[in-house]
Amino acid sequence: MKGQLEVELRGSEVEDRGIYMSLPHDARSCYDLIWRMNKNLERELEKVGPRGREGYDKDLRGWKAEAHDLSNCKPRSRKFAFIGRTGAGKSTAINAILGAPVLSTRADVSDDCYQLLLSQGQPIHRYLSSFILTLLARCTGSACTSVQTEIIYQDLLPSTWRASINFIEKDEWKKTLQNLLDDITAVCEGGALKIGRDDFRPALDAWDILKEVYPHLRALSFPPPHQDVHTLLEHQPVVSILGTNIQMTGAGFDSLELQESRRWTIHTPLISLNHVQLRPYLTSYVMGEQLSEPSVWHLVDSVRIYGAFEVLASGAVTLVDVPGFGDANKTRTKRTKEYLKNVEVVILVADIKRAADDQAMHDYFESFLHQMIAIDGRVESLLILLTGADVRINEDQLHHLGSKQRQIIQKMRQEIDDLSESLYEQGKRFDILFLEFFVAPTDGPEFAGLSERLRSTREMKDQTASQLELAKAAKDTYIAHQRSARARDVFLELYRQVYCSIKQDPACQPPSLPIFCIGSMDYTQLLVTDRRYRAPVVFTDLEDTGIPQLCRHIHDFGSKKAISDINAHAHRSTLLWESIESYFLSSRRDSRLTAYEDAARGLVEALQDTVDEICKTSGAKVDNNMNELEQALRIEAEKAAERSLNIIKMLGENHQWRSYRSLMRREGEWRSTDLNEDLAHGMLEGNASSAWHRLFNDFLKAELHSLVADISNRCNETIRAIKNRAQRTTAIAPHIDHACTFIHAFDTINPARDQYLSAVLTMQRDFCGSFKGLLRAALEDHYRVVGSESGLGMFQRMKDLNEEQFGPQKAQELYTRLVDQVMAAVRMARNKGETALDEVLARLYAIIDRSLVCVQGDDQICKVTRRNMQKFLDEEYSAPLAEVTMITDRYKSATQHQDR
Repeated sequence: MKGQLEVELRGSEVEDRGIYMSLPHDARSCYDLIWRMNKNLERELEKVGPRGREGYDKDLRGWKAEAHDLSNCKPRSRKFAFIGRTGAGKSTAINAILGAPVLSTRADVSDDCYQLLLSQGQPIHRYLSSFILTLLARCTGSACTSVQTEIIYQDLLPSTWRASINFIEKDEWKKTLQNLLDDITAVCEGGALKIGRDDFRPALDAWDILKEVYPHLRALSFPPPHQDVHTLLEHQPVVSILGTNIQMTGAGFDSLELQESRRWTIHTPLISLNHVQLRPYLTSYVMGEQLSEPSVWHLVDSVRIYGAFEVLASGAVTLVDVPGFGDANKTRTKRTKEYLKNVEVVILVADIKRAADDQAMHDYFESFLHQMIAIDGRVESLLILLTGADVRINEDQLHHLGSKQRQIIQKMRQEIDDLSESLYEQGKRFDILFLEFFVAPTDGPEFAGLSERLRSTREMKDQTASQLELAKAAKDTYIAHQRSARARDVFLELYRQVYCSIKQDPACQPPSLPIFCIGSMDYTQLLVTDRRYRAPVVFTDLEDTGIPQLCRHIHDFGSKKAISDINAHAHRSTLLWESIESYFLSSRRDSRLTAYEDAARGLVEALQDTVDEICKTSGAKVDNNMNELEQALRIEAEKAAERSLNIIKMLGENHQWRSYRSLMRREGEWRSTDLNEDLAHGMLEGNASSAWHRLFNDFLKAELHSLVADISNRCNETIRAIKNRAQRTTAIAPHIDHACTFIHAFDTINPARDQYLSAVLTMQRDFCGSFKGLLRAALEDHYRVVGSESGLGMFQRMKDLNEEQFGPQKAQELYTRLVDQVMAAVRMARNKGETALDEVLARLYAIIDRSLVCVQGDDQICKVTRRNMQKFLDEEYSAPLAEVTMITDRYKSATQHQDR
């Protein structure tokens, strides 16, 4: 069993990426250079000081602020969130990617169950009828990850790790406790207790949670005596960790010493990181000696694990294992949706067995894709991961196979049959020879010949056995690849259908969707260096498992993003350098240059007028599309308002009073019921969905790209006109020619486009794919009033209050307000984007003005100041900036070579 095998695991076998192996060191060097040169620039600008001249002093403040901001820039990590239903294989896949058993998996839990049974000292068969089945059902049926767990790169020593566990605040747990105790108290209202009624499920669930967190309650029967919320809240083992943080460090993932920040040390030899130390904080599963301890995962807000994982070496990617998504557990799903708002890449994990033919999986996938593409705008940040490709299946289960594929499998089967027959015949011959050899006298003339024939037959038999194993492995691998290809084709077709439906164009082609079919268990087995302990099921080659390709995808993504971030900081530094240099190196005052300045200023003013007209025209297009969206939303909102009363009435018919009140006290979301989702259903579908997607994911991207290109072209035309005008004045012509090479209109404006789209994307993701968040907030006071009902007739009063709230007039008013809120958020995102555009245009105009218009310098700046600034920019700013550029250019060349 695991933990007993002393085997050595190789690190995650990410293919050698050549130059990228030195990326962590080079990235640190670049950030150190950017930090140092901008920190020095900030100090140099302090020496210059203000001059009492409005324009100059404003520029000086801006330069100092920009230098300060750049000196504090740090690497940015993108979160790769692995989401999927419970048991889909998220944790197992992450462990395979990392090349280390960092997270608990169902296999770990099942092994521990088995070990616990063995430790009882009784024959296992005595437990089969009850204990084993109950325990194993609990082991394999519960989620192995119950809180968001982030895996982050840190340059630690090999096989060492660090973990940080953050606990929820006291107020949050107090609110949860009040809800739990309210559910339990409700069972004693209205007469005798009748266990078995489904209406008591809220109280039973609440009691289970309380017993998990408070061990002293486990001896009490249900229904328990009255429990005081303040007493439970101040329970020392619980209150001592609420709102706190625990730090853990260790060496090795299979054997470690744990050191916690509370200044105690626990020595636990031969215990995996995820088996004892972190498991209580990550998973709802506990056993053994932990059964007498509080189940603290209910109190954990988040967990972060740090290590020198090679696949994350770029520092630009963080892997996140999130609780089951789409489960009946609405609390876990709600937390996942909230977390996804700040995630850059979403990886949907699904079991490959269900991927091709399971209609429920297809429906789930279509719904997920619709939200991600149409509403969240994630069409280019999605990845599909199909697990279980290493689960052996029979070819008869693949009904989609064509005649050519079946012929190939038939040939493989025939080869296996022939080899099996040969092995059988060789085995018989070997047995006969062995018998003859055994009875033959050692000094007889036939002994030596029998020995040689026996050895030859054994070698032939072993060779045939080896060929048979290879033939079986080849057949299993081929069948696995055919299943993977089928699942991939089905998912791609579903993706195409959803995308075309959103676009309302059956002939459109969607962007590529990365789909990986992986065999995590076989990959882990193949990494075991001692072949005696290997037990792969299907694959015999690492590449066939799909994990190496996935690792390369993540590694290359992170490497490119890391270089892109450094390039962005370097570009900002370049613009800052050029802006300062253009001011301090301008010519002294000369009356002969006044005519040139007037002409250049006139060209810039004309440019500003032209750009204003371009922006107004673009803004009018945005207005039209926003009006179309608002009209579509109001139509769907009116339909939803008309449906809402029937939904409320059905809720009253399908729930008894206790579960009904629990639902109200949970603001409409409890267990498998999501009232807010039902009430908001349809508001972002049909024409509204298409209008939403068309505006935010198609029109705005294309319009902003066109806008930036148009403005850049007009700026370049103006710069050329100013340059031509300068040729008439020989005193400044060389200076203007040189200054023009430092003005890059597109590079200056394009970041505003990115900020605009980022503001829109943030707004999209805040909705989590539906209006239900807004609806829940709008009904917060109403839920509180309804949930506070008690006493005789309370159930009818609760239903009456809800039906009154969703009567025709009030429902229309409610849904109208929802649309108003959405459009207000849309306009706010637009305003942020337009503000960013205005700011970069002002910056661009200022650069043109300082570099090409105001060529007469400030007489208040003395020669020494100019000379010192020139020397600083040349020696302490441009030199390290050139070093950064040289490093990033090397990676840019490598990336272009790979893309070819």
